[in-house]
Amino acid sequence: MRNSSSTPTHWMKVGLAILPGLFAIGTSTGLFQAVFGTSFGHALEQGGFVALCVLVIGMGFARERRIAVWSFPALGILLFPLSAIYVCISWWVRLPFVDGASLIWFIRAFYVLLAVVAGIGGFAVCRVYRQHRTRLPRLAWVLLGLVILEATAGVITPTIADGSANKWAALSVMLPGTLLVIGVILLPVAIGLPLARRNGLLAGLVVVAADFVLVDWILDPAYGLVIWASNPTIVTLVSVIPAVFFLVVSPICVLASRSTRGRVWGLLLPVFVALVSVEIISGSVRPYYLHWLMRAIGSAQFLTALALAAVMYHWIGRQDRLTNIRHGRGALTDDAATVTAGNVLSTM
Repeated sequence: MRNSSSTPTHWMKVGLAILPGLFAIGTSTGLFQAVFGTSFGHALEQGGFVALCVLVIGMGFARERRIAVWSFPALGILLFPLSAIYVCISWWVRLPFVDGASLIWFIRAFYVLLAVVAGIGGFAVCRVYRQHRTRLPRLAWVLLGLVILEATAGVITPTIADGSANKWAALSVMLPGTLLVIGVILLPVAIGLPLARRNGLLAGLVVVAADFVLVDWILDPAYGLVIWASNPTIVTLVSVIPAVFFLVVSPICVLASRSTRGRVWGLLLPVFVALVSVEIISGSVRPYYLHWLMRAIGSAQFLTALALAAVMYHWIGRQDRLTNIRHGRGALTDDAATVTAGNVLSTM
């Protein structure tokens, strides 16, 4: 990537960008329940996160007549309807008339919405491909191949470790879930492609925020720590680290950076630190070695997909800038030719 200078975002907009992250930190630490009480604090934690993201996106659209850059983290959080569905399910299952059959409809709705998001991702890829028919960067193909290789390792590793005599049966059981996970991890990269035309690497904030939701859903760093950890501070720390680095540190680094290299590091380094630190802390408590290996593969998939997004978004943004420059020069040439022709005619 070529390192170029850019104007950092105003600090007030940076503050608006990290609002969802600050809310997520308050949720992870139990701050809202401590301040507002258990009942109201829990209700605020369940519905307030989604409502805040909608509010930030609406404010950005009302102010700039398009999706504002500082609302990209909020957009990434709402990119997948997982959080909204979780809120609906958590409220619905508490109702006295709800039975198991009713819950099945929510599960079906989840897969329908996931299919809709996948359709949006496919449409975004097709649209960008029609506008940029030039050859993709070699590094993008390398990273995409690495994602596939990591997904293959995620299937083969538990299959080999499985005690079943029929390895092919175990492989057939693991394969659909693995394909679903890798498809979901790549979906934010695909959906953010159109935003990269105008914003370049800044669109990577959408992927980082979406990865925050997906990491909590797929990897679930705090899963089972209550059983193994005698100190509740460990559980709180593992829960809050992703919110701090994904939704606060990364947006600040990216939006405040003046260079392409700084924005790339702002996208990748905080996510790397968050994933590695939570696995080191939780891994020191969990006694499962295979569990470590599988979570390392999962973390590598998120990092590789984010690196792929950085390469693709920088390339698309640069291609569009070059196209605009060419069109601008063409317009200047046409204007100069028109003026010259008018001067010639006036002298005849």
